[in-house]
Amino acid sequence: MDEQLGRLLREVDRKKTELNERSRPAPEVVESHQERFLYESVFLNNTMEGNQLTADEVELVLKEDAVIAGKPLSDHMMVFGYRNAMRLADSYVEQQRRIGEYELFMLHARMLIDKPEMAGEYRAYNLMIKGHRPTSHEKIAQKMAQLVEAQPPEYAHTIESTAFFHLRLAKIHPFGDGNGRVGRLIINIMLEQAQLPPVIIRIEDRPAYYAALNAYDGLDGNRQVQPMQVLLAELVIRELDILLAL
Repeated sequence: MDEQLGRLLREVDRKKTELNERSRPAPEVVESHQERFLYESVFLNNTMEGNQLTADEVELVLKEDAVIAGKPLSDHMMVFGYRNAMRLADSYVEQQRRIGEYELFMLHARMLIDKPEMAGEYRAYNLMIKGHRPTSHEKIAQKMAQLVEAQPPEYAHTIESTAFFHLRLAKIHPFGDGNGRVGRLIINIMLEQAQLPPVIIRIEDRPAYYAALNAYDGLDGNRQVQPMQVLLAELVIRELDILLAL
């Protein structure tokens, strides 16, 4: 662990302790924050996948089951799918349920209600993504079993092991669609199970996020985990600061 990551993880732990020692905000404040987090999560995660609905439209769709004229029905389905997957994720957090293959399939099936033919199923074909070649489909089941059964080192910080899991899942790319959305949802499950706040990758975070994914892909022969760990630590600190300010 280098100095930058170590400093960030110490700051995470310090702010987490400070938050735990604070009085809980009024229920209406907590509810408002959670509602805003839901809308922003659904909007920002889906726009990363090309969804055309604006932030205001996403809120309208979720609040009133509205249909936005001129926008694809599939975009509306993506909104409900991500909302449904978030609800399932919340139940996994409550139950402290370890993420295995079954949980992954269920999250994926809840999310891809617009593509039922591939929901909850590993892909059965190979593909290229912007010059990157994910795991061949013949090896997906083996690689996924290894991923979900692996135990992080006892000394690893939650942020370190969560970032590594996300990178491995992205590299395997087990599903035909929805890998990024499911992967980012699992980040938040793992964080919340460790009493850390869930995060949102905002528009301004995307260059660093994609760079971190590329750094792990290792096309230059130097596979790196730390860029994602640093980014995730920074995102957690941002959310802790928001909660401390409530």
